[in-house]
Amino acid sequence: SHAVIYGEARVGGAIFYQTNSGTGDRYFHRCIAFAGHEIDSYTTIYVDAEAVTLDGSGNVTAPAKWVGLIRIKQLLGTDTQAADSDLVSEITEWTTAHQAKGIAYLYCRFDFNATAFPNGLPTVTALVKGKKILDTRTGTTAWSDNPAMIVRDYLISDYGLAATSSEINETLFNVAADICEETVASADRYTCNGAFLLDAAPESLLRVLLSSMGGLFWYLQGQWACRAASYVSPTMQFNEDDLRGNMRSSTRHSRRDNFNIVRGIYRGPATDWQETDYTEVTDAAFVTEDNGVETATDLPLIFTDTDVMAQRIAKIALRRNRQQLVVSAAFGLRALDVKVGDTIMFSNTRANWTDKVFECVDWRFGLTSNMDLQINMILSETDPSVFT
Repeated sequence: SHAVIYGEARVGGAIFYQTNSGTGDRYFHRCIAFAGHEIDSYTTIYVDAEAVTLDGSGNVTAPAKWVGLIRIKQLLGTDTQAADSDLVSEITEWTTAHQAKGIAYLYCRFDFNATAFPNGLPTVTALVKGKKILDTRTGTTAWSDNPAMIVRDYLISDYGLAATSSEINETLFNVAADICEETVASADRYTCNGAFLLDAAPESLLRVLLSSMGGLFWYLQGQWACRAASYVSPTMQFNEDDLRGNMRSSTRHSRRDNFNIVRGIYRGPATDWQETDYTEVTDAAFVTEDNGVETATDLPLIFTDTDVMAQRIAKIALRRNRQQLVVSAAFGLRALDVKVGDTIMFSNTRANWTDKVFECVDWRFGLTSNMDLQINMILSETDPSVFT
């Protein structure tokens, strides 16, 4: 299974070729694959966790202990990638036919030196700006860390769900992309930065990608759609006249599903790309509501690369959980204009609701036993303060 890199992440690679050459096997050659697709660039290359600088030929120029001993050639994995000329000239069995097209890799050559390499060959890793993706808002293909566009790219990729463009609700994905790029605290509201292997199930990979924007994801009327965590203004108003049957409601989560603390991990530049706990999020008012009993849930955000952004997503998850009223009811044909992800206002005299805001989380079209048409919806309460 090969790796996919979205946004920017520090990653290790898979060794797919190595050999010796020169008198007394003086040189050791190693090819390390980082991704099974074209990448934008290698931001920084590390040798045994130390950043190195390279000249135009790939020779290490700093730190001084490796000058003249290490050469690293950078190949981005394009579809027209040529075999590395130095590797071809120095290794007989590596020819111009060995292009490794579509594989982003580093070709490293080490000159034997017991003093410089007392522990054997060093480990080479890299900070990589990953896959170039299509931004459907502009029609351009370039590097991006926008979560909505990244989810879309995974859906249409052959290693993802291989969906066609007609199976993507481009309008909703574009709206989600705009939300992700809104400026909050002098940075984008949401970004997606990380890597994964394709031996994981698509469902779990999508869940991880969506977590970077606190997103929702659904399949409706033959199209995939998503939404970034943000408040959506109500589109329609409903009342008792729109009901076509009894209304069922659940006012509280079970104790098992309730929590008042969110904690988890993230990784990014501040942690040297190591998984680290982000600052846990809680609310004293919620703890008080739960009779002073603290209950935590774990929300890993491994594609979120700052503590501030992780806290933002965790706080939304916490507040969403406290919006616990869920309503299930059958509605008349006016509900045909509602789709999953929309918010509506619902007034009900018996429940003492006046234009109470709900989010549609499930929508089904059906017939009753009397062949009457109706729309069955599950509505979850929401509020602008969830996303503040």
